[in-house]
Amino acid sequence: MQRRPNIGSAGSDLAFALLALIAGWVGLAPIYAILAFACAVTSWGWTRRRPLAQMPLKSRLTQGAIAVAMIAVVTGVAYWIGLALGGHT
Repeated sequence: MQRRPNIGSAGSDLAFALLALIAGWVGLAPIYAILAFACAVTSWGWTRRRPLAQMPLKSRLTQGAIAVAMIAVVTGVAYWIGLALGGHT
């Protein structure tokens, strides 16, 4: 069985990164970047629920921890770049 790319999942990841970038660009409080992060983690879990359900628990926890860390880095850096682009640093 060939693996198909999950375009919806990739689109939601991009959307939340762009939301964090825009929040920084217009100079919104960091709580908006945190909100984008929380929504991105929720979206990640929802769009990948079937593959995650098929994994053993140890693998699921490892992959989840890596994903949460990467989502935090991406949204944080996007917010920071937005702050720099908007001249708010």
